[in-house]
Amino acid sequence: MHEQIKKDIGNLIKKRREELNMKQETILDYLDISPASLSNIEQGKANFTIEKFLDILNILGLELELKVKKV
Repeated sequence: MHEQIKKDIGNLIKKRREELNMKQETILDYLDISPASLSNIEQGKANFTIEKFLDILNILGLELELKVKKV
């Protein structure tokens, strides 16, 4: 995964969590990851599975949309 994409995804996750006034612990109640792992995801420092990514999006009320990029 490209480093900037990981940072952008992490920023989006953290921003949405904060918009919902949700603590990391709330997300951790639904996921099988450590607090350090979630922190690393939010900082763009961790690799994670698509399953874990989709779980996080679901918890935060987000969805993944794929588009064909213009070339």
